[in-house]
Amino acid sequence: MKRFTAFFCALLLVLSGMAPVRAEGEARYIAVQFHDETLGRYDEPAEVRQVGVSLNGEEMAFDVPGVIRTVNGWDGRTLVPVRPIAEALGATVLWMKENRQVVIFNDADTIVLTLGSATAVVNDQRVDLPGGVPACVAKYEGVERTLVPLRFVSEQLHAQVDWSNSDFSAAITAPWLMEPQGPQAADGLLLRVEKDDNAQTITLRLSREPRYTVTDLGDRVVIDLQGFLIGTGKDGSMDPETPTVRRVRYAQHDTDLYSDWAATTRVVLDLAQGCSLEKNLLIMTDKARQSIVIQTFPSETEKPPVTVEGPADALAFTVVLDAGHGGSASGAVYEDVMEKDLTLPITLRVGELLREKGYNVVFTRTGDEYMDLYDRCDIANAVRGDIFVSIHANASVTNRAFQGTFTYSYPGSVEGERLAGMIQAAVVAAAGSMDRGLLTNDYVVLRETYMPAALLEMGFMSCHEELVKLIDPDYQEKLAQGTAKGIHAYLSTLPAKTAESIAAREADFQAWEEAEAAKAAENEP
Repeated sequence: MKRFTAFFCALLLVLSGMAPVRAEGEARYIAVQFHDETLGRYDEPAEVRQVGVSLNGEEMAFDVPGVIRTVNGWDGRTLVPVRPIAEALGATVLWMKENRQVVIFNDADTIVLTLGSATAVVNDQRVDLPGGVPACVAKYEGVERTLVPLRFVSEQLHAQVDWSNSDFSAAITAPWLMEPQGPQAADGLLLRVEKDDNAQTITLRLSREPRYTVTDLGDRVVIDLQGFLIGTGKDGSMDPETPTVRRVRYAQHDTDLYSDWAATTRVVLDLAQGCSLEKNLLIMTDKARQSIVIQTFPSETEKPPVTVEGPADALAFTVVLDAGHGGSASGAVYEDVMEKDLTLPITLRVGELLREKGYNVVFTRTGDEYMDLYDRCDIANAVRGDIFVSIHANASVTNRAFQGTFTYSYPGSVEGERLAGMIQAAVVAAAGSMDRGLLTNDYVVLRETYMPAALLEMGFMSCHEELVKLIDPDYQEKLAQGTAKGIHAYLSTLPAKTAESIAAREADFQAWEEAEAAKAAENEP
């Protein structure tokens, strides 16, 4: 898995506004000049109300004070210098001069504010700024600073903001920065719960090195994050696409769980029937990424043999095509478009093109139905496919502008990488997409299939411009044509099948199956 921190190196300022400004006490007015991004110059000095800001009870000092600004008649919002606020909350601030953008990021969250724009991008999602008050550059007594909406930025960085009308002040509370009093204070945050359906993992992204206990309750597994708060401040749940874990739930507790900690976040993994911690889960600490990674494994239960129609022509190459996701497993969802609805028609069209060339084609699914990843592999192995190709659409949670085509193979698979390379080259050429190159990963469908396998990520649904292409039938045809050409190019390099080569390959497959069974037996507790 890759860290995406590098993508965040382009930030400058962000924090969001306050409540309506209705004074109940005396207010100090100061003269401030705001930079007009449209005209490219400073406006005339404006008299604006000054705001006091404190963090965990300590007053903060700025060379350009916090102020209340009103845009287009909306209720005023508090703007403050971005760097001292963001850095006090443990984030890094970068300035992108060319784009006039401030980027604020930590290990798990990224906020992008464009000067003069009332829309921000938070973890790849567009968000309207409260009151339509954007980040801006301001000048006060000859000092220039970038100001950002205080409440918005603070809350995105998981702090709480309280406003006092009586003295025009904002109080920021960040419990994890406080000194312990009584029970040990919380010093960490559960930032996000992520799933990787292809790798069958669940990851708990944290703001600091993990500290936790695991309790086995049979039909569920409990992970207690001691001294951790939920970053969003809200309990939640998530349904991964795995036959092992049905649901992930998380909730914040006080001292009721551990009296020596002021707060604990409890994460509960609800297991599918017949699954257990001992046989189906591996819980690991990733200190480098400040995360807990939960690897899931299917139950080794007796299943009826897969019944799939065999190849029509034993001497023709058999291609197994896998349309990613399906049924209750929607895959990525952006702008009401589901990944499963993109992958199926393109995969079926690839199959048509390959059959026209005389290849046997087997689909893991031909309709909107759920199939777990291991069943897909069982189909490919049962029909003795010569190659396996899984077709997906990508998404980025860190950079909504990111686009392009990737193709994966299993680490160390020479033939898998060769297949992936030919598909990648043909798809990029046919569709004109950005070539993001080849990657390897321990994805289930690449690991559990006997034959050379590749997983194509056609493009990024999280990028609006690329999503528009992905839903265009003409562009889908280009993707299908490119995929089919890449597969044909690879198969054209293989020697023709003969009765002898088929028999030899069958013997190799049986040996592989026996080795896999022996490996599984060794790993059983």
